[in-house]
Amino acid sequence: MGAWDFSPWGNDDAAGWYSRFLRGCDFVMLKREFEEFSEKDESKYDKIRAACYMLQCIGNPYIIPKTEEIEVKDLIEQGIRILSNMIDPPDQNWTYLDMWGGDEEVRSSIGEQIKTLKIRLGEWG
Repeated sequence: MGAWDFSPWGNDDAAGWYSRFLRGCDFVMLKREFEEFSEKDESKYDKIRAACYMLQCIGNPYIIPKTEEIEVKDLIEQGIRILSNMIDPPDQNWTYLDMWGGDEEVRSSIGEQIKTLKIRLGEWG
């Protein structure tokens, strides 16, 4: 077994396991959430948060298969931008905080997502 890190993905056996497990995942659906996101459509906000969470969990270059038709690094960058705009709206089209009555807990939760996505982004080099 080749090991390069103490993380749960830091060895050849684990990386192979993730690859086999994720073969059945719908990465096109993940990509589509980013392509179809519109800040003017309130039904898209929670879906994009869910898609960003998936990137938080599996958006590591040792976990996500490199043969997929998505650019994971680009999606992570988009996710950071979208989530940042959700908690610091650049204009009146971004209504997510209004939906939550400006609740600080939702702002904090999204802030944690952004932090984790930035860590994932750094893993892509």
